[in-house]
Amino acid sequence: MNVPSAFVLGSASHTGRVRVNNEDDYLLGALLPPVDELLLCAIADGMGGTAGGAEASRAALRALGSTVLDGASPEPPERRLELGFRSAAERVHEQAMAVPALQEMGTTLTALCLAPGRAVVGHIGDTRLYRVRAGEAEILTNDHALREPDNVLTRCIGGGQSECEPDFDTFETRAGDRFLLLTDGVWGVLPAAEIGRLAGASAPQTTAEALVAAALRGGGPDNATAVVVDVVAPSPSAGVTELALARGERPDARASWPRPASLRPPVWPWLALALALALAAVAGLRFWFGWDPWAFA
Repeated sequence: MNVPSAFVLGSASHTGRVRVNNEDDYLLGALLPPVDELLLCAIADGMGGTAGGAEASRAALRALGSTVLDGASPEPPERRLELGFRSAAERVHEQAMAVPALQEMGTTLTALCLAPGRAVVGHIGDTRLYRVRAGEAEILTNDHALREPDNVLTRCIGGGQSECEPDFDTFETRAGDRFLLLTDGVWGVLPAAEIGRLAGASAPQTTAEALVAAALRGGGPDNATAVVVDVVAPSPSAGVTELALARGERPDARASWPRPASLRPPVWPWLALALALALAAVAGLRFWFGWDPWAFA
């Protein structure tokens, strides 16, 4: 992926220590000259415990991306994002209605569109956007969720609805700004002070990995995803930079990451094999020696 030279990106995602599947998904995409430059970063967190959570997050991001990153569209970033959220809601609803088991699937969706000098944010659910400026981390989104007694979303994409009610905001950006997109599997585990401390890591990729790793050390009760974007002063001759996307779920330092449940070898085949061997041994004793071990039980 080519990234406008005014931005530097990092990302990391992990299933966590408890969940079997990763219902988080994220999207990074850009428009480059000859059209106006635009960087899109978005995270969708599928509704945990609901059939199709992973499918909902994937469908929402695909619909959002195809709308916002349409190079033939004359719309400004604000309008692109509004249409993108509308398209995401319609796509998730269509897929849910096509499969009865998926009728209640849903997802959060938080998207950051960065153009030269300004940012546009679209948000629904409880994935958070932070801005780090002058060493201070500030939350730029409001959670659409009730934390007590259970974590319940009050607004989302899908959930049986074909429409959504996202929040939108536009603000200026400066060179030196850092933006963090974090699912609740990260910010819900780490104290605000720890997020602020880790947000100051030297590079966006290092920061994203450090945030997810810290959430795993904190118990990793949920999927954990982080996207980090730095706004830098572009060099006139820099053009675009290449973003490596081959890291997968875990960084190169594999020993520092626990294996998610979905990647651990299952135990039941070995138990089944042991039981089969035991039954075969009993049958052999009966056939060859006429000895029944159960008679002594």
